[in-house]
Amino acid sequence: MARRHNSLIPLSHQHQHALALAVIIRRKFGLKETESIWRQEMVLKVQKLYARELRGHFEVEEEVLFPCMQLYLGKLPLVDELVRDHVAIRGLVRGVEAMPSREALSEFGLVLEAHVRKEERKLFREFEKRMPADEAARLGGEISAALNRACAKL
Repeated sequence: MARRHNSLIPLSHQHQHALALAVIIRRKFGLKETESIWRQEMVLKVQKLYARELRGHFEVEEEVLFPCMQLYLGKLPLVDELVRDHVAIRGLVRGVEAMPSREALSEFGLVLEAHVRKEERKLFREFEKRMPADEAARLGGEISAALNRACAKL
């Protein structure tokens, strides 16, 4: 991923973790002889990532980043799309837990990867181009503090 504004780096680091899991899921397909073993391993990885990072990450974006961006940049249809993605990903996590099928894991990985790339390539670039520098810097501290609180709720 490209170098990000300092305010967005904590979120980008979590995006790297999410992308890594999505890539692992995609690469594991086709290994039929060990599928049942890796499928259970992937379910545990999905649960762990969701509990440790994604849940809090989504909360911080929805309660801190998105409202601030819309306050300064106006209504952004992309934000509505990203919130819908969050809802879908939460549902996919529940689906993977309930029925850890090849299809459920694959869909989770694909949707998660597309979502992260959308944030990195569209939302974060918009932030870097248009957010006032002083507000972007202030927001960085707020994002870091909120992530520390949200991701420590285990």
